[in-house]
Amino acid sequence: MAAPTYTWAFVCDLWGDRVPKIATLAAYSGMYAKKGTLLYMYSGDVRQATASVASIIGLAAEDIDVAATDQDPIKVELLFPGAVIKGTADADASALSGFSGKLGDLNTDGSLDVADATNGCLAVWKTEDSGLTVYCVATQFDMGCIN
Repeated sequence: MAAPTYTWAFVCDLWGDRVPKIATLAAYSGMYAKKGTLLYMYSGDVRQATASVASIIGLAAEDIDVAATDQDPIKVELLFPGAVIKGTADADASALSGFSGKLGDLNTDGSLDVADATNGCLAVWKTEDSGLTVYCVATQFDMGCIN
């Protein structure tokens, strides 16, 4: 699977001054990534977060330009409750801002799927650029509460 077109970036911590810790984890066989690819964990390795991913672990901290072989190492910025990440929505997400209670899902290109709240794990804090730039927090984590 090719790396997603849209990536995410850590912005701030809503509850303090924490920053993501970097961990080296095992990549899924055949995975590509760009720095900022949203990742989740499944069966002991990290994979790109796309449609119907209900929890995440973090953001790719490096690129994988050649398809990973099973268990290749990848550096990951581990996210935590209150970590705000900035990304792109596929449509105006203004109605979701202010932690509306609806959880956004992703598209295969890595953007927030505004119309799909099924199995979502991203709550929108605020938006910019006519609702297309989103600031989100994750609500479900693959490794529990990481401090």
